[in-house]
Amino acid sequence: MSKRKDQLRSLFGVEPAPETKQAEPHAPEVPKRSTSGAVKAMGLSLDTLSQEIADARRLRESLDGADRVVELEPERIERSPYADRLSSGAAGDEHFEALVHSIAEQGQQVPVLVRPHPDSARGAAGEFQAAYGHRRIEAARRIGKPVRAIVKAMTDAELATAQGKENAERRDLSYIERAFFADGLMRHGFDRATAMAALAVDKTELSRLLQVATVIPGRIAVAVGPAPKVGRPRWMAFAALLDREAQYVKADDEIATDRFRRASSDERFQMLFDRLSQRAPKKAAATQVQSAGGGRIAEVQRKADRAVFVIPASAGAGFADYVEAELPKLHAAFSARSGEGG
Repeated sequence: MSKRKDQLRSLFGVEPAPETKQAEPHAPEVPKRSTSGAVKAMGLSLDTLSQEIADARRLRESLDGADRVVELEPERIERSPYADRLSSGAAGDEHFEALVHSIAEQGQQVPVLVRPHPDSARGAAGEFQAAYGHRRIEAARRIGKPVRAIVKAMTDAELATAQGKENAERRDLSYIERAFFADGLMRHGFDRATAMAALAVDKTELSRLLQVATVIPGRIAVAVGPAPKVGRPRWMAFAALLDREAQYVKADDEIATDRFRRASSDERFQMLFDRLSQRAPKKAAATQVQSAGGGRIAEVQRKADRAVFVIPASAGAGFADYVEAELPKLHAAFSARSGEGG
């Protein structure tokens, strides 16, 4: 009974009464009576109620310490220092206008994540830095609405990791964007473990991403854009085509065309891939013809439909004229021997 009294007292905020020891006269033992069903039910109800109050207390404490959603002006939010997109607003993002329309009509459903600006002066002035949600921030800026955001203090590593995990869970970044995001993290001095955590990849996949970003210049990647339908195998095949300076020249030439600018991001990738795949056939090695004394008197370059004879001046003055005059006789002799006739 004492235990239940204490439970009742705690429910109403009353401290349990201190235990007092009273001397009791020795009395004969009384046989224990079984607890009635009503008393048992009351005990179970008290236990359940106590558990619910404890759960409510923990929930209140959790809510008190949770990140709050606030509204911020888009102009006060700076992009993450670790670029993860090859598009900016509507440029290179075919779905951005749909996002703007959705937020304008239905409001922003999912808050973005920001941190107080790491520069102390700018942070004190109420400026922030985004971890993720750049497209939502840009859309809100376009339509003149505040941004719903969660403000959370984060280190650089925590921001990069949150940024990468958000993109990985939404599967929003294309392969080439992931490659340049990985490269950007490494250039900012993060170790491979942090980059792997941010992108949720293993060592092998991180190495592949960095390899692609190292071979493909940023100017080409930005010109192509995110190319959402192009995966790892085709980007790695594209990187393999950039094996000499002439290929970079051809890529820059293709990028400058009007048809390239008018095409979608995936189409631009295919245009460049096709252009770089058209390689000039290799020249066959020329055959050197020597005189009896070992001097070079001619060079024969054979191609699919013809052979080209080059006679150097060192073969002797008038030698080329002599060969030209003898060619009909040589051809007649050849035809007679092969049975082809004149």
